[in-house]
Amino acid sequence: MTSVDGQVTCVYHAYENAQLVATGRLTLDGLPHAGEEVRLNGRAHVIRSVEYGGGEHVLQLHAK
Repeated sequence: MTSVDGQVTCVYHAYENAQLVATGRLTLDGLPHAGEEVRLNGRAHVIRSVEYGGGEHVLQLHAK
């Protein structure tokens, strides 16, 4: 995967107990990698995948 420096906006799909619970956009300081942790509404989520589709980076997040 190509490295992206600076701010990047990603679409996310957040899952909890294998169910989709939220979607949206995150602006981050650089493109994250699978295994990293991000916070949504104060809760920790692990990035399971980073894909590129429809002209945007798409993150699949799972609640810790």
